[in-house]
Amino acid sequence: MLLLNTIILTIIGLVNAIEVTLHGFLYVQNEFHNNLEKTVNEYMKSKNLDITLKTVFENPDSSSGDPNHVANALEQIILKKDKGYDLYLTDTVYTGRFAQHFEDLNKYVDKKVIDLYKDGTATNTCYVDTKLVGLPLSVDYGGLYSNMSLLNKYNQTIPKTWDELINTTNYIYERESQLDPELHKYLAHFPEYENGLVSLLEFIHSFRDSPNDKFPEYTSDNAVAALEEMKKIKENASTSDDFATNEILMMGALITGKYIFARFWYIGDSLSKEYELSFNQLPGKKEGISASCIGGSNTSMNRYISEERKKAAAEVLNFINSFEQQKKNIITNNFRSAIHSTYSDPEVCQKIDCPKFSSMQGIVRPSSSSVNYEQYSERFRELARKFIFNESNQSAKEILEEIDDIRKIHYVEVNSVASIIILSFTLLTLISLFCSYIYLSIKRFRKQFNFLTYGYWCIFLFGILMALCYCLTGIHKLTDYNCLIRPFLLSIGFSLIYIPFFLKMISIFPSKNGIAKFVKEHFMLVFIVFLIIDVILNITWYLLDPMGVNKFMVTAGKNFQYCSSFSSTGKIMQYIMYGLKLTILVIMCVLVFAEWNLAAFKQDIRSITSTLYINILLIGLFIIVEHINIQNRYLFFGLRSALVLCFCISTLTIIFGSKYYNISIRKENLFSDVSTFKSSSGSINSSHYYNSNFVRSQISQNNTQYSQINNKSGLLSYHYQTGNSAMPMTTAKPTLFSSTINNSYNGNLFSNSSNYNNNNYSNNNYSNNNYSNNNYSNYY
Repeated sequence: MLLLNTIILTIIGLVNAIEVTLHGFLYVQNEFHNNLEKTVNEYMKSKNLDITLKTVFENPDSSSGDPNHVANALEQIILKKDKGYDLYLTDTVYTGRFAQHFEDLNKYVDKKVIDLYKDGTATNTCYVDTKLVGLPLSVDYGGLYSNMSLLNKYNQTIPKTWDELINTTNYIYERESQLDPELHKYLAHFPEYENGLVSLLEFIHSFRDSPNDKFPEYTSDNAVAALEEMKKIKENASTSDDFATNEILMMGALITGKYIFARFWYIGDSLSKEYELSFNQLPGKKEGISASCIGGSNTSMNRYISEERKKAAAEVLNFINSFEQQKKNIITNNFRSAIHSTYSDPEVCQKIDCPKFSSMQGIVRPSSSSVNYEQYSERFRELARKFIFNESNQSAKEILEEIDDIRKIHYVEVNSVASIIILSFTLLTLISLFCSYIYLSIKRFRKQFNFLTYGYWCIFLFGILMALCYCLTGIHKLTDYNCLIRPFLLSIGFSLIYIPFFLKMISIFPSKNGIAKFVKEHFMLVFIVFLIIDVILNITWYLLDPMGVNKFMVTAGKNFQYCSSFSSTGKIMQYIMYGLKLTILVIMCVLVFAEWNLAAFKQDIRSITSTLYINILLIGLFIIVEHINIQNRYLFFGLRSALVLCFCISTLTIIFGSKYYNISIRKENLFSDVSTFKSSSGSINSSHYYNSNFVRSQISQNNTQYSQINNKSGLLSYHYQTGNSAMPMTTAKPTLFSSTINNSYNGNLFSNSSNYNNNNYSNNNYSNNNYSNNNYSNYY
């Protein structure tokens, strides 16, 4: 039984055990990396945790060491998502590039461990926005190596400023070069690849006014002076070859001692002692100011693995990033830690020069915050090299302004010309909306708006207001909320504008059918259903692939933010929305064709028709603009806002403007108060429905039109019906629709769903046309 229990427990343990995999590329693989797997597994076993670590490291011997190759190979592995590795050990420069694939460690790693790294500069490479996508496993420092044998020989000291470096270099070189023609002056470590950017950033950072100042803005006088100082050093304390020295030539010079000063990464105490190398802080603009670019490697977690594996991977991170383990790495493996407090530990300070490393004035490469770090780095190095090596006529200020454009994200400023124009037209449209609402609210005018009820006209105005707000969401700095609300404003705004018209046109369709009857009787319900569908589509879009802030890289211009989905799902949802809106407009085009000559709503039908054609064109242009590669932020947002403004202004002007023109300027009174429709007997007197001019103009064509209509069929027959009865010319009382329609349609022509005063006007016979059971209620 004991044996059986042991076997069962062993099986359970094997089943529950989790193997966490760690992948990384190492330019230099040492004992720490070789023993990492064993160290972690022993710790997990001591804590009775069924977690094991398996490491898979690559190095220049097994794979190309070219940085671009390393990054591309790493990308292919990471894109395998859940089929990749659980943890990734990456150079700090790649953390930002792959941040979207890494988990936020704040959710899984012990907060006490995370807090250890708050004071360290290297931790800045691990944050993308507020997301912690990695923890520094080790750090590298850049500094100044001095040939102490030459300094002592000529009684010189380690320079504290760049001007001192120039003077000391020239003083020693003038004397020593006669004895050693192969002696190098200042080796600036400014190659054409990534390390060239490191030297650039260090120079600019060393031109701060005080040690506590942040990195100077690229357009500042400090940054301009730093770039000019680099050129001065190249010309006065170095040569073109020495200034652009790569790692291989640099190491050769350091080992042979054929140099005076050299900027290089810290290579460890053992080599420094063996070759009498002195590693110190870089000089600055003035004494007390220095700079050191922080390198090293970060450990990140795959966001696509299971929750169980994430928790297991977090245990590994808690251990290897703990204070005790980092301290051990400094003492045993000659590592440098991102935990700043380790440099005040007595045991650590017995092993290394704590004051030197604790006082390093660190700077990190903007790999986590740049729009496209690779492009930024390449362009910066290219422009700077042309200036330093006299290959360009651009000044330092012009170069740095161009670099600033590459690095920064711009937006449509409120005080820009584009914003002022958009805001001005938006304000005018808002004023027009308010005036339209006031005009609609005046009772004697309201009675002329009989196509929809008062409430739906208010909904129409509110829909224009919603669509108009779209234009305001693209101004100033974008947020994810701006991006989420933009499609909602357009979609719901469109529905509020057109769905009432759409349903009304269905309900008055000149042919008796179930759809028209249902819509007429359940107008509000159908309207709400359309809105619910719209809301559901927007929510689905949000859940599947929400719109968010993206960054538009401009090759020769200013980068800017824009809103977009991040996968094809968002595009599909976008086209579903476009398709639904266009389908509604196309159906409305068919309806206005059928109802074109209905005299009762002739003005409204013609106004709606004009907006349909204009807005179909505008939506088509909007879709085209979405696919044009516009690299100017003002034009990018301006075109979209202009199209939406045209949509709002044209719709309001045509619908309400035409009403205002006919009612208040032409003084037409086509739709008088409902009491004028009643005769002394209480029945509707249809002769009052049209004014006398309209009646006289229509009667003269009555017989001819009637014969033409009878020769048409289907949709075309509806199109030619004017709403005038086929009555003898002696009859001066027009009916609302032709006899063919009146004989087939017994619905309420003007009501959405309710009755006006519950009056039922029935059994009236006008010119042999039977209007039985028709209810002309609530027509306005």
